[in-house]
Amino acid sequence: MSINEIFGLSFVMITILVLGINLHSDAFSQENKKKYDMVLPSQNYNSIGFANEIVGEILNNGTDTAKSVEISAVFYNDSGIIGSEKGRLDHTTINSGDRSVFTIQPEVEIINNNPESYEFTIKWKDVNSIDYFASLTGGEIADDSGGDDSGGDDSGGDDSGGDDSGGDDSGGDDSGGDGN
Repeated sequence: MSINEIFGLSFVMITILVLGINLHSDAFSQENKKKYDMVLPSQNYNSIGFANEIVGEILNNGTDTAKSVEISAVFYNDSGIIGSEKGRLDHTTINSGDRSVFTIQPEVEIINNNPESYEFTIKWKDVNSIDYFASLTGGEIADDSGGDDSGGDDSGGDDSGGDDSGGDDSGGDDSGGDGN
């Protein structure tokens, strides 16, 4: 064999090797995108009296099973991050195409800081216990507390009934007065 033949054969072998690696990595990355696709088809912030919660569902839109699934929400106001809270899931293992309902109930400290918006983080493991996470868009929190209660935040911390200003509100007026 001549030097030119050896060089030509080496060039062909290297080209095939490089193309093979590139084709494999592209196929693998496309596969990963489909394996793990966690989405929130629905979520809603509910504020009823003193009970605030986010209720929604996680859909495993990927092709593989997600194990040890966790969801949390980060709450924001004008000052920035005011807190975070973990949620509870009906099922912590979500097979491909399945859904799990979740509930997140923010602590009183978060509610007292008047949250305006929130975002989600979902964490899970694959069958080999490798960790994954996704950050997902949350929503805005509407201020539907009503005009009468806007000054009531100054006396916060006394959850014993609101003393003089909240005594009349503990009757039946709040049960349907907001129209929500």
